[in-house]
Amino acid sequence: MNTSERSLMRRYRGVGLIEVMISIIIAMLLMLVIYQVYEISEGQKRTITAGSDAQQNASYGLYALGRDIAMAGNGIASSATALQSCPFDAAAPDQSLAPIPVIVTAGATASDPDTIAVFYGGSSSISTPVQFKSTVTITQPYVVPGPVGFSPNDVVVAVQGANCTMSTVDAGGVAVDGATGFATLTHTPVLGAIGATYSAVNASLVNLGQAKAMGRIAYTVDPAARSLRTQNFLPANGPVSPVIGDVINLKAQYGLDTSVPPDGIIDVWQDASGAWTPASLAALSAAQRLAAMRQVLAVRIAVVTRSAQYEKDTVTTAPLTMFDGAGALSMPILGDDQHYRYKVLETIVPLRNALWNAS
Repeated sequence: MNTSERSLMRRYRGVGLIEVMISIIIAMLLMLVIYQVYEISEGQKRTITAGSDAQQNASYGLYALGRDIAMAGNGIASSATALQSCPFDAAAPDQSLAPIPVIVTAGATASDPDTIAVFYGGSSSISTPVQFKSTVTITQPYVVPGPVGFSPNDVVVAVQGANCTMSTVDAGGVAVDGATGFATLTHTPVLGAIGATYSAVNASLVNLGQAKAMGRIAYTVDPAARSLRTQNFLPANGPVSPVIGDVINLKAQYGLDTSVPPDGIIDVWQDASGAWTPASLAALSAAQRLAAMRQVLAVRIAVVTRSAQYEKDTVTTAPLTMFDGAGALSMPILGDDQHYRYKVLETIVPLRNALWNAS
């Protein structure tokens, strides 16, 4: 083989094993870099998405709570004097007919959720008490001055002293006497003093409106499912309905006007402890309890949500602070919970309807 043939063979020689191995190694390194970039990007995406979900959950939870608390006292403010003598059971405040717009039952610690129960009526035409025109037992139809303001399926409360009976007006249960103009209401008792007798002298009837438009709505947190849930206890115990998920805490405080005479300005934020526990309120006389609740001008609430994304590193080590000032609450984050991110949203809701009855 001459020199020119050897030169031609070198010119057309293929890729060797060493070049192939080097190419594979370079490709593997590139794939590793691309995978790491993708993994970091995807992790950041999951963190941002989970944080956004927690923010949205907290926002919607505040909206739902604020909507119902803003309605607290609607339809019962003008009947508060008549309803104030209704029994208030501290063991079951959610089922009380006492005219307390908002009842807060505090958790054992700052980390334990509170329960918030809101009471409002839904009458579209009348909410002031009307007097009975004849003495009746609870099994007899009610006779009232006129049909105005009463409709089938309305929820009504007969009141005389400590006897309070909630009933629903039967379908077709409103009949008018053409001679007297009195209305006779046939009804079905559902709660309270089922065996009571109501006199034409001292008893009165309060209309709370249609069942779907009134109630005492309780907001609680399910610690196992980590969800905010609601349940309506009036006129009958309704189903438990989840509102949002990833909620780990719910806190509320009363905004009190303690000035004498009242000046309409919140002086202190009070949690449901001491004189403001349901048990303490139940120990008061009806007049004392009504006077105490008239101090409440607003309720401030805090919702704490947790991201669904578990982070490899600890990302939350400091306690979560709810509220500010003298009523601030500190919620420690311990152990494995430090690998999640949290959102704390707060709002203040004025009790507009309760103010109508402040005089």
